[in-house]
Amino acid sequence: KGKSLGPGLSYAALLAGFLRSCPDLLPECPLERLGSVFRGKRQKVELNKEDPTYTVRYLGNAVTLHAKGEGCTEEAVGKIWAKSEAGAGGAKMKLTLGPHGIRMTPCEKGARRPGHAYLLHRITYCAADRRHPKVFAWVYRHQVKNKAVVLRCHAVLVSKADKARAMALLLYQTSASAFDEFKRLKRQSDLRHVQQQLLGDAIVPLVPLRRLLNAKCPYRPPAERARCAPRLSSILEEEEEEALAAATPLGDPGRAAVLRLASDMRGCSLRG
Repeated sequence: KGKSLGPGLSYAALLAGFLRSCPDLLPECPLERLGSVFRGKRQKVELNKEDPTYTVRYLGNAVTLHAKGEGCTEEAVGKIWAKSEAGAGGAKMKLTLGPHGIRMTPCEKGARRPGHAYLLHRITYCAADRRHPKVFAWVYRHQVKNKAVVLRCHAVLVSKADKARAMALLLYQTSASAFDEFKRLKRQSDLRHVQQQLLGDAIVPLVPLRRLLNAKCPYRPPAERARCAPRLSSILEEEEEEALAAATPLGDPGRAAVLRLASDMRGCSLRG
């Protein structure tokens, strides 16, 4: 149906009537073909696809010595499978595979068991187990005290073996794509740094804000999420005054003026 301009009118009918009154404008173009240009077809386009979510049973985890390689999870999965009583003792969870890694949340609302997030850059290997085809497993680098690293194999039980293989393939493709993007952004950053050293900051143009916003790579976590990131804390102004008083010699005649100025500035900031 043509797009309507009003009661009883459409773009196709209006254009056809105009060309009939002026046949010399387009003598070789059929009116039906020209009118079909304005008969637009509505199409749905999904811009941001939601991350796939699966209902799984989390079987548990076990320490492993192998970070990657074919069959590196079989021994750990065997221990987890036996400990979970062949999958009967697993907790029901919602597992989401996204660009930042794996996220698991409990299915039941208000459950005591908290959710878990496994960052993509710390997942070293993933696969569907050969002995237990419905088990999807991954190896994760856990960071403990004093920056020590412990490798643990996590396993979940899904409803079908095909689903476990699809989850492993999706996570592998996501990790490979994110790592390639990380290397591309790293090369751009290194090249820009070399240009700034050779030519100077004034000659090298600034990076556009849109590129900075779109250049977030999921393979590299934000600084505030890293454990080694320094934590910021508020400093009381009274403590600043005490530190200033301790640093100022007792016989300094300007000490009282400095303290009075600091007190006035604190009062102005509180009133503002």
